[in-house]
Amino acid sequence: MIEANSLTKRYGARAAVQDVSFSCAPGTVTGFLGPNGAGKSTTLKMLCGLAHPTSGTSTLLGRPFNQIPNPGRHVGVLIDASAAHSGRRGRETLALSAQLLGVSDSRVDEMLQLVGLDKAAAN
Repeated sequence: MIEANSLTKRYGARAAVQDVSFSCAPGTVTGFLGPNGAGKSTTLKMLCGLAHPTSGTSTLLGRPFNQIPNPGRHVGVLIDASAAHSGRRGRETLALSAQLLGVSDSRVDEMLQLVGLDKAAAN
């Protein structure tokens, strides 16, 4: 479960995000749409502890992100696709992440299958 309650992020007098509330139930697919500058990335950063909200709260799996033990084993986020190595294939990126998090390499194929990406798409 992902929950955001009245999230607001201000940079000086400018509100990058203002009073955003939503919830995403487990197993659902949710699109987060809006034009450039709408606050999508800032909201995601607040959800995963990379930016602190000016006001409001958020929880993932029922607790604030910074209270989830080894959060990378439970929550995956890629806020900016340019952060991924351009020469690395999808499966390679997941395998590297699994290794860093102490997760079995077999989980990589399980997760690719779970989201419907076959071997061709993962490469």
